[in-house]
Amino acid sequence: MRNGLVGIGVLAASWLIALFPVFAEIVPFWPAIVAFAVILLTRNAAAGLGAGVVAGCLILAKGAPIEAARLALEDHVFPELTGTWHISALVFTLLLGSFAGILETSGGFTSLLKKMLGSSAKPQRRVLGSVYGLGLLCFFDGLANSMLMGRISRQAVDRTGISREKLAWVVDSTSSPVACVAFISTWIAFQLTLIGDNLPGGEAYQLYFQSIPANPYCLLTLFLVPLAIFRHWEPGPMRRYRASEVSATEVSAATTEPWRVLVPLAVLALSIMVSLQIWSGNEIRLFSLDAWREAASSNGTPMALVGGALAGLTAAWACFPPARRREVGPAMLQGAAGLLPALVILILAWSLGSVFEASGAAARIQTLLGNQIALPWLPLTVFGVTSLTAFATGSSWGTMALIMPLALSALTLGESTELAFAPGVIGAVFGGAVFGDHCSPFSDTTVVSAMAAGCRPIDHVISQLPYALAAALAAAAAYLLMATGLSAILATLSAGSLLTIFVLTQTCDRVH
Repeated sequence: MRNGLVGIGVLAASWLIALFPVFAEIVPFWPAIVAFAVILLTRNAAAGLGAGVVAGCLILAKGAPIEAARLALEDHVFPELTGTWHISALVFTLLLGSFAGILETSGGFTSLLKKMLGSSAKPQRRVLGSVYGLGLLCFFDGLANSMLMGRISRQAVDRTGISREKLAWVVDSTSSPVACVAFISTWIAFQLTLIGDNLPGGEAYQLYFQSIPANPYCLLTLFLVPLAIFRHWEPGPMRRYRASEVSATEVSAATTEPWRVLVPLAVLALSIMVSLQIWSGNEIRLFSLDAWREAASSNGTPMALVGGALAGLTAAWACFPPARRREVGPAMLQGAAGLLPALVILILAWSLGSVFEASGAAARIQTLLGNQIALPWLPLTVFGVTSLTAFATGSSWGTMALIMPLALSALTLGESTELAFAPGVIGAVFGGAVFGDHCSPFSDTTVVSAMAAGCRPIDHVISQLPYALAAALAAAAAYLLMATGLSAILATLSAGSLLTIFVLTQTCDRVH
């Protein structure tokens, strides 16, 4: 009922704005306003992005609903389902979903965790460090990472006196950040299309790699987790929570030899790297940095991602325990099906970007910004705006889709694009989306991390907030340093040093 009323309200408001010129000033921004408002009200990224597409097309069609429907399908949705980049993004995401399904079902991660832990009487640092290490290995999908690590680690943390809330923090603070900066993940296809579609003058893969050091929030979060584990740093909100009693009803997942997950992961990573050079059309030089740089910026990147994912999927199938081979098919289907909602968001994000372009949002933003925000300060501004948007909407992907076209449009001055500042802006969008997502009580990854770890989502948010804020403040300091001319790498390293000093000076509990 509520969602229906929201939809009717959006259509009515869009129709009025399309008919009355007095609202002309907000017309270019209306699709973004609608998308933000609907995500906020419904907690559904797909619904918000779809509403933005419909609202924008209704305005472009001068309020004519039939013409708006035609515009939406013919000009903004169906055209986005063509082209090598977009088709490969969809195929790669489904293949990696199937890959994740096979690895989870095999039980290799559970076995690997048990080997890393050894005796159940190991110290807390050993347990949480093992969960963190496995989270880094499970780099290929943020949501699958959260679900898998939380589920297989419950018994271990319960037996060593660690609260479920602390487990949820380690899981959540590892999953999305590592998927965001890993060049092989279900995120990468989405990220590359956002960059490529909105910066036609830049090489998407090359800009993505350059944006990694300019994404201090994700990098510093991945650094803060082991630092806080080692120091046993528990801020006040986390200290309030105690370990759960060991449940005798919990059943351990099926286990198998660890190599059955390690080999497919290695094949996936190596296959994509080698495929980049194979599909680049240039001479294969595996030990040449120039060759890798040329390969990453070539038109063969989409095919390399798909080819590498197929090789990884084949390796996962071959390494699956032969006696349980009948489980492979259902595992593949379940893994791919789990990413269908992400594909819907992906398609709607492309469509909304097309609507932004047609409505003139980019040109209007450039006019409004003018000289008000100097380009060196743009990443810090974008990080703040993106963080607030992700917190309010609860969707990192929805926020990226909403903010990236608008943020990158600010780099266009006249007929030229200031690509030198693009990595900082891109990193700020990605990092801000993850930070806001970590702080949002209705984020999907927040909820999944809490449920997989076995605690209430609101308790997870409250206990995780001090860690997220510490990393975010350090990231803001990094952007301040970048604005003064320091390179992204040195700025992030400097912020990491500040974060280390901060944690080391905090009062920490004795490690058990």
